[in-house]
Amino acid sequence: MKRLAGIVALACVGLAAGLWTTVWLSHPVLDGTIDLAGLDARVEVGRDAYGVPVVTASSRRDLALATGFIHAQERFFQMDLLRRIAAGELSALVGRAALGVDRDHRLHRFRAAAEQLVTVMPAG
Repeated sequence: MKRLAGIVALACVGLAAGLWTTVWLSHPVLDGTIDLAGLDARVEVGRDAYGVPVVTASSRRDLALATGFIHAQERFFQMDLLRRIAAGELSALVGRAALGVDRDHRLHRFRAAAEQLVTVMPAG
C-alpha cells in the first residue's frame, strides 16, 4: 500500500511539474533581445507601469510588424483556442467535454474553406 501511495505521489509531482513547465514556457518574453525576421531597422519594445507595450520604430512597416509580433506573443493561447473551436478541434485540447462543440463547428467545414481560399489567393 505504501508503494502505491509513493507511486501516486510521484505521478502527481511529475504532473504538477509538467503543467508548471508548460505554463511557464508559454509566457511571452518580456526582457532581452529577439531577432525578428523582416524588420528593416531596429525596433524597441518597452512596457509602461501597467505592462502596456510601448513600441518605437523608424517606419510604419516595422511598427506594424513588431505590433503584430507582440499581439501573437501575448495572445497565442487565445488565438489557438479560437482556431481550434472554429476547426472543430477543441476536444483535442480539453477532452471529451468539447465533443459537442466540435461536432457543431465541423458542420461548417471552416478549415476546408480556409484551405481552399488560400489556394486562390495571389502570391505576396
